[in-house]
Amino acid sequence: MAERVRFDRNARYGASMGGVLFAGYLNIVTSFDAFIQAENYAGVLGTDVPIVDVFEFLVCLGLYIVSFALFPTSAARRLGAVTLACVALLLWATIGIERGVGNIVEPVGLWQFITDQGLITLIVSLGGWLIVRERTPAAYVVLLLALISPIVSRLLVESSVTSGAYALVTLGVVVIIGLGGAWVAVAIDRWMRARRSRSETARLSG
Repeated sequence: MAERVRFDRNARYGASMGGVLFAGYLNIVTSFDAFIQAENYAGVLGTDVPIVDVFEFLVCLGLYIVSFALFPTSAARRLGAVTLACVALLLWATIGIERGVGNIVEPVGLWQFITDQGLITLIVSLGGWLIVRERTPAAYVVLLLALISPIVSRLLVESSVTSGAYALVTLGVVVIIGLGGAWVAVAIDRWMRARRSRSETARLSG
């Protein structure tokens, strides 16, 4: 008789990380332009793009919520990661819609920076991972790397690159920063823990 597959701690970790990676991928490759400007389609017959984009947005948000909720850590940390995902994504969508209908205009550069899709993806994916993985506070400095994404996006727009090149470059930037930031956070975490361990040893021996 085959051994029954158990959804243990390791399985939950794998499912959670797989879900976060997939949600991050959807978050950066899915165009939410029509969703962000959904009100502009009001009264236009034969247009279901906003509905499709809203559905994709909710799928992405749901993946983040389920993935962080599955992570084998304390309930408080799971709640923290889920809260980060909900607040960041819903606030991003709200600001985007308000910009689309003209309620938020100036300063244009600031709002473009804040609502950059790569920036939001990194804050939710990398930030949520830092929370559930119980990294030391010093490791959260890697979130500053997310600021690179809107800068690169702006440079690409000013360079008038094609839409395909823009999509590929932004995807590459998010992947590199996301994975690189995670490993940098691991290194910082290990260094801080080793430092505390040495300090504690020196204190006890002294």
